Amino acid sequence: MSTLFPRTIQAEHRTGSYSRGDWVVSTVESFTFTGSVQPLTGKETEFLPENRRDTGLVKIYSNTPLAVSLEGSNTAGDVVIWAGKRWEVVQELVYANGLVEHYKYIAAYIGTQETQNSAQGTPAQQGDA
Repeated sequence: MSTLFPRTIQAEHRTGSYSRGDWVVSTVESFTFTGSVQPLTGKETEFLPENRRDTGLVKIYSNTPLAVSLEGSNTAGDVVIWAGKRWEVVQELVYANGLVEHYKYIAAYIGTQETQNSAQGTPAQQGDA
């Protein structure tokens, strides 16, 4: 199948739960998907909560469904690894118009690959310091 998103991107699917108020990751499954990662425009950030606007954001286009972080729940967003940085998927827009069906995701910066093992916090707030 042909795709508009020609790059292979690394990602991680995480599961976990809260323990005494801290997010604890229990499993991490690495996978790849085909997509495109691009910077977010200033106009696009206007539709995000204010606490998300200054964290570093990218948009991801793909035909592959990704897990989205839900604040206050045990649902962690998938982590996309791009340009040596880690980005947690925090918002999903589904384009199911019958022409070119795909997903647009917003992902927030949560650290570099080197800081991966030391990062702690909730799934939706790991990089919000």
